[in-house]
Amino acid sequence: MFSFFMYYTKSNDKFKIKGDEMEYWALGENPAGESYRKLIGMLCDHSDKFYFVTRRELKYNQDIFIQFKPHIIETYKTKKWANTITKGPAATVYVIEANKDTCELLKQSAGTLYDWVAPNLPEDLTFLKNNFAWFSCTSHEQFGGLSIRSEYHRQLLGQITGLKIEKVE
Repeated sequence: MFSFFMYYTKSNDKFKIKGDEMEYWALGENPAGESYRKLIGMLCDHSDKFYFVTRRELKYNQDIFIQFKPHIIETYKTKKWANTITKGPAATVYVIEANKDTCELLKQSAGTLYDWVAPNLPEDLTFLKNNFAWFSCTSHEQFGGLSIRSEYHRQLLGQITGLKIEKVE
């Protein structure tokens, strides 16, 4: 189920990294309105970059790409990204700098997390810190979650009013 964590070793039903406990928290419902905006703000503030994905067989509103273009770090094609392995054509991943401007674009472009789906928006927002994907979602399946390894990040999650999350044991 959590294939994007397969490079970690699972021990006692908890993910481990270099001896530190890894906790996984799943979203209980689609963050909307103020909860969505606060979640995006927190993710941007604590990430170096994020990405979203497009699929060749789907159509997207091209305006969004024009808005993010100045902030794109790289694009590449792949059949494997957080939570997904596709047997179809390779998808295009747009890696984008997490900063004040891109954070505002994310907040303004959608009213909920799972609005990030074709045909209006690219899909599968994933946030990274030091190349570690600590938040990912699969928009069309309405699935999202966080992988955290510190009390500090647990406290950040607790500060987002209305965010419903569940610790995966």
